[in-house]
Amino acid sequence: LPPSASADATLPDDLREVIRIIEKNGGRITQLDLRKALPYSEAKVSLMVTDLESRGIVKKVKKGRGNVIILNKPE
Repeated sequence: LPPSASADATLPDDLREVIRIIEKNGGRITQLDLRKALPYSEAKVSLMVTDLESRGIVKKVKKGRGNVIILNKPE
């Protein structure tokens, strides 16, 4: 991963936007807060998080009834 994943030109804009929001939030955010910060539906946000997770960019941690999305720090 590049120093800042949001600068990764291979990612679609919507995914880069998600990463930027998580970065601005100090590298972690609840999925609910992420959804509030984005103009997308719950389903779309969930799909984007899963996409980022499969790319190894974030990890999703169950917290109560929701999830916390944590940005994986580049090694």
